[in-house]
Amino acid sequence: MDGGITMELTERMAQLAAALESKVHRYVTENRVRLESFFFAYDRLRHRHITRAQFLRALNVALNSSLILSREEELALFAKYQRDDGMINYLSFSDNCTKIQRGLETRPLDDVFEEQMVDNHPRNALSPKDEQHFHQTLIPKLQQIAREQGFVIKMNFFDFDGNRNGCVTKSQFMRALPDKYQIACSAYEIDLLWARYRQYDRYGKSIDVCYHALHKDVAEKDPALTLPDGLKEEDYRLYKKGRIPVLSELERRVRRVARDRGLQMIPFFDDFDKLHTGFVTPNNFTRVCCTLGLDHFGQELVELSHIYASESHRDHWVDYRAFAAEMETPATSVRSVLQDMFDRLRREFGARGAGGLHGLITAFRGCDRGGKGTVSLGDFKRVLPLCGVAVSDREKDALFAHFGKKGEVDYAAFVREVRGCLNKMKHDAVAKAFAVVTDDVGSVDMAALQNIFRPEFHPRVRDGSIPASEAFSDMVEGVDLDRTGQFKIDSLSDYFSFTTSSLTQAQFDHCISNIVA
Repeated sequence: MDGGITMELTERMAQLAAALESKVHRYVTENRVRLESFFFAYDRLRHRHITRAQFLRALNVALNSSLILSREEELALFAKYQRDDGMINYLSFSDNCTKIQRGLETRPLDDVFEEQMVDNHPRNALSPKDEQHFHQTLIPKLQQIAREQGFVIKMNFFDFDGNRNGCVTKSQFMRALPDKYQIACSAYEIDLLWARYRQYDRYGKSIDVCYHALHKDVAEKDPALTLPDGLKEEDYRLYKKGRIPVLSELERRVRRVARDRGLQMIPFFDDFDKLHTGFVTPNNFTRVCCTLGLDHFGQELVELSHIYASESHRDHWVDYRAFAAEMETPATSVRSVLQDMFDRLRREFGARGAGGLHGLITAFRGCDRGGKGTVSLGDFKRVLPLCGVAVSDREKDALFAHFGKKGEVDYAAFVREVRGCLNKMKHDAVAKAFAVVTDDVGSVDMAALQNIFRPEFHPRVRDGSIPASEAFSDMVEGVDLDRTGQFKIDSLSDYFSFTTSSLTQAQFDHCISNIVA
């Protein structure tokens, strides 16, 4: 059996290998041994395989000659971990002994070792006074420092936790605790952390500190504090097919400057986002914009930071990747062509009001024989000029690229884009103005709204397009394009995108803030 390159892993050998792995696991856990590091000396290029003699020699050094293997145990390990050419996969052996699981992101159905389930780490109870200080003062302080400094807490302890079990000794905890924490926290608060997260190791021989529990408590669900090590960035220039945002006049002016100068913005923002989370503070956002030569916009940069504030960040920092993607979009791209075309169509349909949108969607429905919400490319091209919509060949190509699928065009989505959608800042203003008639699921009570509606502040009334008596009916028709009788705050926001496209930010704020009594 020993002379051949390959050997069969019998049931007896499997039992011997498992028992030996258990012994090695106990030793490396009790003595905090980084097992794989001893094998790296024989594998400089990290091929994960070494010879039998190198494997046995490294294992003996790692265990400090405390475990003498029998010949049968050696053969059991060789049978389990060797490949056809006789080389031993030491990394797989090391992972099994230290209970490390690699590549779980590619195998979501695998069972996770109990040792890796860090949520199982207990938190020790404190006195009522200490609990109150811990939750109301200490944790918010640590969270604020982590966001300002831009670090992921658990990564500070990895140098002391080679086996990634989430625990370190007290002295290691103090050495790895970020300097900003040690400066900001009093001795009493440091003692609170030690009392909260200390625990006996699994063999009851020493007291450790569970830094991973601290990481979970501080990070919570904040993406800026919980990013895993080695997370790859997505290409910020890739767009999913979705809504075509209506750019404000400010955004258009900034984009013209960015295009004229050929600005590449991401590298400048990366200097303020060391973890590559995609977020920066509003102050850092305006600072980078000034560095890029946009300082002549002055206080308008603050407004720009509000437009791109992200709801996925708990402090609503600026999503600079979305900003850069919008500003760097080439004028010939599908997105830019559609934005320009829909801006023109909104101006043209603005004179017709919501009735024009209904006329457009009714014309398409006449060609929708199956009632699927789509029409053929030929019918789509034929209906557009009949409804007074003139589009160039380049705009047609962009429309089909965005709304087309398998030779069909989603005309309902096309009409919704003609109506438009507001940016986050304007959408929030609309939601705030109509909050008194909006329930928890975003449905608007139109009967209650009619009683407090002030038509003189409707944008189309103010520009003389319709009389005040028709303002509410125009809004009802424009919000419920499908005439389902359902009125959502998002649809109401889209309607105001359609009716306020020609207004400045100040004019928009004046109309929306006064349209409800």
